[in-house]
Amino acid sequence: MILFLVFTLSSSNPGVVVVDNVWFYADDQKMMALGTGDVVEIIEYEDDLVKVSYEGRMGKIHRGVLIDFEMKIAEEKLFVFARGYFDEGEFARAASLFDVFIRFFTKSQHLSEVLYYYGLSNERVARHLTPADSLPGFVFNNNYNTWHYSGEAYEQIRDEFPESVYASKAVYRLLNVTRERYLPWRDSLQPIQEELEQWQEFILKYKNTEEYVLALLEIGYLNRVLFEITDNADYRRKAVAVFQEIAEKYPNSVYSAQSNMNLYEIEKGENIYKY
Repeated sequence: MILFLVFTLSSSNPGVVVVDNVWFYADDQKMMALGTGDVVEIIEYEDDLVKVSYEGRMGKIHRGVLIDFEMKIAEEKLFVFARGYFDEGEFARAASLFDVFIRFFTKSQHLSEVLYYYGLSNERVARHLTPADSLPGFVFNNNYNTWHYSGEAYEQIRDEFPESVYASKAVYRLLNVTRERYLPWRDSLQPIQEELEQWQEFILKYKNTEEYVLALLEIGYLNRVLFEITDNADYRRKAVAVFQEIAEKYPNSVYSAQSNMNLYEIEKGENIYKY
């Protein structure tokens, strides 16, 4: 007599759901829906199903909709799923999975990259938040009634991974999100001058990075703004010098085109801040 057994693997470890609208009947006979980024406790496997616990309720879902953290390739699989959502423009889903990765794979070799794309995802998510929303990690700008990402992931890269290739990218984004927090400037010199100093520190520290020329453009832009507010010719001279440097060092590029446009506007007396 041949005895057929249902394959059952006992377990008790976390896993994460990687798709939306995963419905199952909980043990109390009520329907529950799981979504991307929901972390469940895996109880046991039964063929193509897996029994999970979520918020104290248990039910069975298809094993293909989640990543078991005990899998040998779990770290890479979660990273690939999160990046896939990011590349597809599904930034909320990407942020959810990146957040789970950061919480559960703290020693990963991919962590600095994950933190960077988590920050980028949150910047995109912030664009779609309404004044009525309230989420941790986001800052509300009362002047514009808009939300902005706080930049915490970028700060972590700067502080914990200063040698990473993502360090300069993170600091560049951090300076940009910091600017959003203080806008509009309303002719206040202090925040503009403080930001200018930060960009000047940036080009000294990250001279051999892709973001170096972007920082130069920001320095030229802020000097133009300061000139328009103060009418101090020194700011105009510094702006011209920066844009000329970019045009010479990066010929036949979009950066030289931007610099030549700025130089033309400065010569014609056109404004970019005070219209």
